Amino acid sequence: MTFEAIWRIVGSFFGGMVLGLFYFGGLWITLKTTIGKRRAPFRLALSFVVRLALVLAGFWWVMRLDLRLFFCTLAGFFLARIVLTRVLGREKGGACHAPYS
Repeated sequence: MTFEAIWRIVGSFFGGMVLGLFYFGGLWITLKTTIGKRRAPFRLALSFVVRLALVLAGFWWVMRLDLRLFFCTLAGFFLARIVLTRVLGREKGGACHAPYS
């Protein structure tokens, strides 16, 4: 494995983390600012469509390069989800879920 290939893998992993932070961070911000507001369903749907379109475009771009890079990007995406869930779920009044064991 060449040095360039390693950098591509690391870059795609961090790119997946950026996509995950954008998607799940955007979801968190949307829920924090939209619940109880006027036209909440429209705002939630619009946020979902925008976040999904940008994340799918990012995944599609990486998948065109190499399928192995896609899986590295996907791993970074899910790692960002786990990190955000643990960090944002701990704050007072955060997400309601079962405690971690």
